[in-house]
Amino acid sequence: MPHLLRILRWFARAVDAVVDAIGRSTAWLVLFVVAALFGQWPLREFVGAGHIFANDFGQIAHAAVFAIGVVYALRWDGHVRLDVFHQRMSVRARALVDLAGTLCIVVPWAAIVVWFSWSTTVRSVAGFEKFPETWSPGYWVFKVILVTFGGLLLLQASGHAARDLAQLIDPRAPPDAPRNPGAATP
Repeated sequence: MPHLLRILRWFARAVDAVVDAIGRSTAWLVLFVVAALFGQWPLREFVGAGHIFANDFGQIAHAAVFAIGVVYALRWDGHVRLDVFHQRMSVRARALVDLAGTLCIVVPWAAIVVWFSWSTTVRSVAGFEKFPETWSPGYWVFKVILVTFGGLLLLQASGHAARDLAQLIDPRAPPDAPRNPGAATP
């Protein structure tokens, strides 16, 4: 049993490290989203300029920020939940509720996203699908982001499930809870 606990905790830490690296390395996209989308309004209204490509690629970057941000928030327990009840539960009860939520809600939903978007994504990438309104290139990237989002969400959910299982197997051990990303590590 101790070997299983080590594997579960190692897997959870490895998944967290992957999601952290992806989240931190793509955080700069927020600046591009702000520049591309919010910069369009004054250019269009006051200068009579602005470019539809900037808007289209700003939308793609916004989708990527959202998709990665959801997974990153799940990694750091920054998602919305009813903490009024959750904070009053024992560590074991929290792990059980989190595991049930992950396995009954997050995993099936993410699997459905990947399953139903896979074939349309493959067709879109094969034809380098363009935006239907503007005919600018890159619409296929939206669909790749959707599949990537589902895959990353499944990966993070598996890390959460591994952490919760380890906590349920060995409730005496302190919970391997995520730390605040801004806090100094010991």
